[in-house]
Amino acid sequence: MSLKHAILAVLSHGDRTGYDLTRKMDGSVANFWPATHQQIYIELKRLDELGLVRFKEKLQKGRPDKKIYKITKTGLTELKAWAEEPLEIAASKDALLIKVFACHALGTKHLIDELKSLRELHQARLHEYQEIEANCFLGKISPRLLAQHLTLRKGIIFERSWLEWCDESLKRLSEY
Repeated sequence: MSLKHAILAVLSHGDRTGYDLTRKMDGSVANFWPATHQQIYIELKRLDELGLVRFKEKLQKGRPDKKIYKITKTGLTELKAWAEEPLEIAASKDALLIKVFACHALGTKHLIDELKSLRELHQARLHEYQEIEANCFLGKISPRLLAQHLTLRKGIIFERSWLEWCDESLKRLSEY
């Protein structure tokens, strides 16, 4: 996957300015496909050059003009073609797991402290996701909202399993 597909996926939900796109990505796909604002704007320019998105300029008084980006038919075709490609299990790089793997040689004090700190962050993220779910996904939802809800559910389940693993790890590490 690439940033290209993440941007096309967000634009498939509706037209956005570059600023609105980065905000939407920060509040949604950045949880599983992070990108800086600079990377997003560079990719938008490239997508426009490839004909996968187009923009309309909206004139503004006293401020720079806005570019409102829209996915093109070619962009939607690209997104669909990419979505039909089979995926492999994504490789994971996690520095924390290297620390865990080496804790027999490094000791457990620092690792326990770090796990406790990370646990608080993951608990806060879980709470944030649960609040979003409670506020935005009540009752019957549209197919577009279902797509967003399913990605949110993946985040909720991930955070719960991370917390379960962390609690188990803290318990076992404290025995040494």
